[in-house]
Amino acid sequence: MNILQREPEERRRRNRARLSDKIYCSPDIFSQGGEWPGDWQGRALLALACHYKMAQKEAERRGIFGQAQSILRELPFHTNEDGYFGDLFDENCVNEQQLSGNSWFLRGLCMWYEITGSEELGERLNRISERLLRRLIPAYRRYPIGRREEGSVDGHLQKEIVDGWRLSSDVGCAFILLDGITDVYEKTKDASLAEVIRAMISVFDKIDYVGSNCQTHATLSATRGIMRFWKNTGESAYFERACGIFRKYCECGMTANYANFNWFGKPFWTEPCAVADSMILAVQLYRATGEYLYAQAANRIYENAFRRAQRPNGGAGCDSCLTEGNAQLKTLMYEAYFCCTMRYAEGLLCLFENAVFERDGKIVVLFAESCLHGDLRIDISERDKMLCIKIGGVSQKPLSVYVPFCAQCARRGKDGFAAASCGDTLEIELLQKRERHAGLEVQMLGDYVLLKGPDGICRGNTDFLSLTEEEAGTNVYEVCLL
Repeated sequence: MNILQREPEERRRRNRARLSDKIYCSPDIFSQGGEWPGDWQGRALLALACHYKMAQKEAERRGIFGQAQSILRELPFHTNEDGYFGDLFDENCVNEQQLSGNSWFLRGLCMWYEITGSEELGERLNRISERLLRRLIPAYRRYPIGRREEGSVDGHLQKEIVDGWRLSSDVGCAFILLDGITDVYEKTKDASLAEVIRAMISVFDKIDYVGSNCQTHATLSATRGIMRFWKNTGESAYFERACGIFRKYCECGMTANYANFNWFGKPFWTEPCAVADSMILAVQLYRATGEYLYAQAANRIYENAFRRAQRPNGGAGCDSCLTEGNAQLKTLMYEAYFCCTMRYAEGLLCLFENAVFERDGKIVVLFAESCLHGDLRIDISERDKMLCIKIGGVSQKPLSVYVPFCAQCARRGKDGFAAASCGDTLEIELLQKRERHAGLEVQMLGDYVLLKGPDGICRGNTDFLSLTEEEAGTNVYEVCLL
């Protein structure tokens, strides 16, 4: 695990502090979630596991571990006899939001199973597989495709039953379960789940995400599940499908500042859950292919959308969508504490694990953040449109350092990365260039989308860490063309 410093560490610290609130602790956590059985509890367990992995000090790890274990110990009193949240599965009245919510529960269980090796957690995963997951093929094969009622940020169940389904206003959220079921498949090696996963993907593959106004968060979470299934099976068709969905998202679901539309075709608000999903996917696709465009996507999502989404209190909230017809970026929901605050932790873990990593005999510096990686030290400074990267340590391995497309660096190679070694200092000059994103013409400075703030100054950094809560809730930024 990389040791990230300065701003990323401050973001991690604030998010961890926010997640220590009683609503993320037992017993209060079990009264949360409303119409989404297992969703709140699962996201919290997943977030705590992410923080457990990122924490450097033993005292902090003990605190996180204790908070998670107090939740895990109480599960038998709040889950059904088959081991999951909500009513027992009824194939004639399938609750879409229950499957979605319990996917996060499975993800949380899987990560804590990975950390602890607990036989009790393993038994619960096997019981849920036997009594729920293996029974899902007939239901998914008749999943209703099409438009739904308008929903709000937290989504709701529709009243009528359609083809045996109680559907959600978050169109397609049933396929979030691809993320959870593939994690269970990976951790338990239960071969019987492969047939279920293939059936789910075959149905998901037929959906017109844009025409059906699918939720981008659901689509991206499902795609991460498809990526995980590809990694475990090696079947290239699943990798190609994941690439195609991510490309469709970039074309039709992404805002001008690299955040997301909550639904395809409906630029109402952004959702940091999907921003985290998109960054994780971009990193995974880069690591699988080495293609520069995925590295660029990961960096632009991180710089413009992921950092912006975090609020001064450590949580994460929703903004307006910068797109054709709207050139103003403003806060619409200060904090989505019921989902995005928790998922922000997984985005942070992605950053901490992938800022620097080894690939094909080289050390890849993917994100320009000061960090320690084994015996390697990366120091980042930025001033007057110049990015300076100092590389210290004793590693003998060659380095490959990401360079923004809108930048000049004497050592940039044909792959878009700069070659370096320990003891080198890379100087990268950030350039300005006009580009068109989501129907808007924007001005880029390196990987930053320039936005004009309340003070009239155009800048690429619109994160909220230095603002008061009142300022973060009221400041409006506008697309800046110089």
